[in-house]
Amino acid sequence: MEMKLLESKIRLSLIKIMSTCLLVVVMYAFLPAGSVSAADFTTNIDLSYSVDSSGIMSIREIRTIENSSSKYYIPRDSSEKFIISSFKTRSESSKEDLKKVAKTISLTDPSGNKLDYDIKIDDKKIELTTKFKSNVVKGTDYVYVLEYKNFELVNRSGNVWNIYVPGLPKGYSDVVSYDSGATSKTHYSVILELDKSFDEPNFVLPSEHTSSHTEDGSVYKFDVDALVENSAWVQIGDLQYYKFRITQPVRATKELSSKIFNVFYDLVLPREGDGGNQKVYFKSIMPSPVYVKEDSEGNVVARFSFTNEEETEIAVEGYIVTSITKEINKKTVGTISDIDLDKVYSESDGEKRSYENLLEQANFWEVNDSEIQTTAEKLKGDMKNVYDIVLADYNYVTENVDYDNLKTGINNQRQGALATLKGGSSVCMEYSDLLITLLRAQGIPARAAFGYGFDPRAEEETEEGHQWTEVYMPNIGWVPVDPTWGDTGRRNYIGSDLDHALWRVASIDVETPSPITKYSVDTMKLDPPTFQIEIIDELELEDVEDLSSLLDRYRYTPKHKVLEKIDQLNVYGKIVFLGIPVILFLILVIIVFYSIIRVIKKLSSKNFVHAQPASHDVPDNPYY
Repeated sequence: MEMKLLESKIRLSLIKIMSTCLLVVVMYAFLPAGSVSAADFTTNIDLSYSVDSSGIMSIREIRTIENSSSKYYIPRDSSEKFIISSFKTRSESSKEDLKKVAKTISLTDPSGNKLDYDIKIDDKKIELTTKFKSNVVKGTDYVYVLEYKNFELVNRSGNVWNIYVPGLPKGYSDVVSYDSGATSKTHYSVILELDKSFDEPNFVLPSEHTSSHTEDGSVYKFDVDALVENSAWVQIGDLQYYKFRITQPVRATKELSSKIFNVFYDLVLPREGDGGNQKVYFKSIMPSPVYVKEDSEGNVVARFSFTNEEETEIAVEGYIVTSITKEINKKTVGTISDIDLDKVYSESDGEKRSYENLLEQANFWEVNDSEIQTTAEKLKGDMKNVYDIVLADYNYVTENVDYDNLKTGINNQRQGALATLKGGSSVCMEYSDLLITLLRAQGIPARAAFGYGFDPRAEEETEEGHQWTEVYMPNIGWVPVDPTWGDTGRRNYIGSDLDHALWRVASIDVETPSPITKYSVDTMKLDPPTFQIEIIDELELEDVEDLSSLLDRYRYTPKHKVLEKIDQLNVYGKIVFLGIPVILFLILVIIVFYSIIRVIKKLSSKNFVHAQPASHDVPDNPYY
């Protein structure tokens, strides 16, 4: 797909599946204790997650089991289980991390006395099983203290810290009834403690939390109901740095028809964000391009010229810096009538596209379909504020489209918005296509965005080719919106973030502009470019060039299409296509010249009078 867009696996299942680090499985053996009225058992689980200055997380669970029943009790030697689940997406790395966790586990009573336990480790979890040392009868508490370190929940990615607290299972607070008639209920408390060395977070999710600050650092206490099937997420860092490299193979051709033409390659380079949330710097471009230009949507296109016999490659290296810009909410965004049509497109390459291009139907964006129109109108309702409408569409897509991890590789064929609306198999391009189509049907400009997404919970050094959406919001401009990652429940992906690196946008259709375009008369298959991108800790700005300088150095001068075709001719081509007309012109001049001479001669022959020969007779002399 893109970049070719190799739609990688954004593994949304990892958050939708409860990756709860401490999923409680309580297996009480409730036994009757006499003919007394029924009562219940309560399990209080106090979870604290502490992160030190080096980024190591220590987890402490205090589990207190209270018996308020005179009829039931938990007999000695009954089993109690603890589950420590993996938080990552790749089982091969998760199991190694879990083995490291297992070495740090400590299970004690409140006095610090170690308790025996059995342990099982698989690719997804650690399971601890221990025994009650005494009966838990009415009026008594039984307390376990579980402590261990975690190596997955804190991730430093370049300049950014991502810190997670696993969510809670749905129905965790429900009263559980047993065949014996006994009931039990579980209560949680969850806090996160950060060392004082950490800066203020970009965000803390969920928003339902309280915070306090001490000499040692910051403490966040979460509303446990907001953690149901949702992980808490704290991100620290205001900039992210990426290093990229693009290589494009250039193949020689021996076809006779290509002997008179050079070969042009138009390669799309990383662009800057319209909202100022992304800057691009170039380290090297080899060979030097003919020109570099921005199209009317701000996409950056570099043109390269080669002879038909060159076997080489284009190589571009540089850096991307992402940042978080202005806050996007209902108060900062206007209504549909506030959209300034003159600001939707730029005219940087001399092209002027119509605003209607951003509302029209296109391949895979079936704006005019009656089912699309009906759904769009229903979602819009009486709302006029663009943010409200976008949020309604966003929630609809995230709630009604399911990510399909099997839709990859050769099976990953784009199906379009309508098929997605009807329940088709979906990955990121389907989420984006549906959102674009609904917004356009509502009169809101929307376009596709292509680039890379970095999921901190995925394998290290793993980048994912990705598609998301950009929406034009009045008073703000173009705003990135990612419904695919929104489906994870981690956060509301409306607005800029540090985890997306933008390459190009498309409004006419998903293939315009193409990541690579070749202009040649040969019939050889075009190889796709290879994109490599990684997060780095520091930005190396020595001997780099920003985008504006690059555009100035390789300035594009618009030309007539005929002149562009002439530019594509090589020496032989120019001899053939320019020499022959000159020769023909000279021949024509010669023909005309000789024709004129002949005409002149002919006219001259008609007007010439021959002299009569002189008489030998002597005339009479009258004077004689």
